[in-house]
Formats: sequence, C-alpha cells, structure tokens
Amino acid sequence: MSLFSQLHLLPRPFWVLVGATFVNRFGVFVVPFLALFITRNGNTAAQAGYAVAAYSLGGFVAAWLGGWLADRLGRNVTMAVSSLAGAACMLAMSQAFDWRALAILAFITGAINEAGHPASAALVQDIVPPEHRVIAYAVQRFAVNLAWSLGPAAAGFLAEHSFFWLFAVDAATSVVFGIIAWVFLPRGNRTAREHAGWGHAWLSIRANKPFLALFGACACMAWVFRQTNTTFPLHFERNGLPLHYCGLVLALNGVLICLMEVPLAAGLRQWSVKQVLALGYILMGASFLVFLVSGTLAAFVAMMVIFTFGEMAAFSRQQAYSASLAPDDMRGRYVGFLSFAWCAGNTASSALGMPLYDHHPAILWTINAVLGIVAAVLILFSRRPKNP
Repeated sequence: MSLFSQLHLLPRPFWVLVGATFVNRFGVFVVPFLALFITRNGNTAAQAGYAVAAYSLGGFVAAWLGGWLADRLGRNVTMAVSSLAGAACMLAMSQAFDWRALAILAFITGAINEAGHPASAALVQDIVPPEHRVIAYAVQRFAVNLAWSLGPAAAGFLAEHSFFWLFAVDAATSVVFGIIAWVFLPRGNRTAREHAGWGHAWLSIRANKPFLALFGACACMAWVFRQTNTTFPLHFERNGLPLHYCGLVLALNGVLICLMEVPLAAGLRQWSVKQVLALGYILMGASFLVFLVSGTLAAFVAMMVIFTFGEMAAFSRQQAYSASLAPDDMRGRYVGFLSFAWCAGNTASSALGMPLYDHHPAILWTINAVLGIVAAVLILFSRRPKNP
C-alpha cells in the first residue's frame, strides 16, 4: 500500500486533532528556554534545575488526573480544560523571578498543562484502527515537529529581546487548542464510573510484563530527552555560541522529522518493532558522546542529527507498541501510567542532570549513553507482544 493510500485511510477527526496539535506545539516556547529564563534572573544553574524539575514533578499529578479524566469524562473535555487552564498558569509564571516562586508555579503549570496528553494519545487509539496506528502517530509527530522546527527558531529571537513574549505566545496557542478540542473533537471512548478507577487499571498493568518493560525504557529515555531542553542550551551558551543559533539547531530536529519520519514509518512497517525501538534508543543516548570530542557549532549539529535519527526510529513505533498493550477500556489510564515514567525520568534529569553538568559534563554525557543501552535491553528482552 502506498504512503498516500495509508494517509487517505486516516479519519477526519484525526486530521482535526493534528491541525490543533500543530498550533499548540508551535507555541511551546517556554519549556526549551525555561532554564535560561531562570538563570538570567539571578538564580544558579542548580536552582534552575530544581525549578524545571518541579514542572516535571507536576506531570505526576497530570498523569494520574489526565488518565482518569480521559477515560471517565472523555478525551476532548480533558484536553480543552487542560489547555485553557494551562494558559492562565503560563501567564502567571511569566511574572515570577525567584526560583522558589517559579518552582511552585512550574509545578502547578506542569500538573495542569500536561493533563491533556493522555487524552490526546487515547483519542488516536479510539479513532484509528490498529493497522494504521504507526503511520498515524508518525503523522501526528510530523505536525508536532513541523511546529517544533518553526517555534524554537522564533522563540530564540524573541528570547533575545523579551522572555515575556515566550510565555504570552505559549498561552495564546494553548487557548486556540482548547477551543478546537471542545468544539470540534469527539469525546471518544468513555468508561463507566465503577470501572474508571485506578485500582482496576493497576491490576491489569502489574500483570502486563511487556508494558512494564516499556515503562522502564521510557523512564531512561525521558532522562536523555530532557537534556535537550536543559543542559543542551546551557552547554551551547557556555561554549560561546550565539543564542539564536541554539534555536536553529533545536529546530533542525523538527525539520529532519518532518522530511523523513512519515516515509520512514511507512517503509519500515514490516520491520521488528522491538529491534527498531532498541536501535533508536541507543542512537539517542549515544548522540551526547559527541560533546566529549568537541563543543563547536558543527558538534552540536552532528549531535542533533544522530539524536533525531534515533528519535525517528523509536518514537512512532513506541506509541503504537504501547497502544497494542493497552485494553480498550483502559487506554487513558495506560497512557497516563506510561506518563509516570516520563515524569520520573524528566524530574530526575532536571534535578540531578543540571548539578551534574555543573560538576562534570563528561560524566553526564556518558550516563546518557548508558541509559540508551539500558532502555534497548529492556525492550529486546521483554516477552514478545502481538504485532501493533
């Protein structure tokens, strides 16, 4: 089946979600530059790390609350409320300067803003048949990364003039997404009250060994991925490179994904899911070893290219693989539980990675590579699931 034929089979509500996601993700201006915003207000790198970690810590609340709301109230309601409330929180965070106040606001913002993600992933599972999910997630990531290729580049220029505009644009795009979700997207599957609790989901999850292995792998990769938003821009600045170049190098990630991931997902449909995932994880972790050799602009570009090829190999397959392991009536909670892994990895990466970078960057780059290998091993040696 041709790529065009695969795309034609995706349902109309999916394309509405893709368009809304593009608008929302274009405006994700704050997170990539949050560490710099905090340090430029007189706080240390370690204090910035704690504040960024607080945002990730809020994701634990988001995973628990968002997963339950997605199954109980519906996907579109959860996404809308999360986005609209998150916009208000983002504006409030723009007015804080002390790292302690920023940490509190970042926690609240993370808890609210991230609560819509389980609903978004579960809605894709609701409306797209299993045989088309790999290409659907690749298309969704195309939208996210097209926005990512444009957004950070614009954010880098805005950050050189006023950090406030990063928060303002981020909030505005969240409002647009919330309105579209409320008015134009379906509610998706809903679970009866007596079966919507986390107790039922946990009984299923703890017996699902492949899903628990994926949980461990995602925790490792969350640590690695968070470094692109924390130590990466700091390392860029400390090597004497202009900040607007940092935005352009980050945007390269999105450009490569937009050009290559959808055709790559279509071309690799028959390949082993677990082998492709493992290869992607190893490439993502190993990409940071480039910094052991050089801190030039070319080194940052090379690192981002290697990292992006790993991401393209892993992430579309990871989402479809996760979907294949979740019962139909627990999709929101399964996605939410997997978000716990990302929250744990993100929080540890922000809180420990930044001080470790201050102490000895080479150790941090090596840890990233080791975690990529650990994630690959977890996937390769888990029990073989059904093919997504």
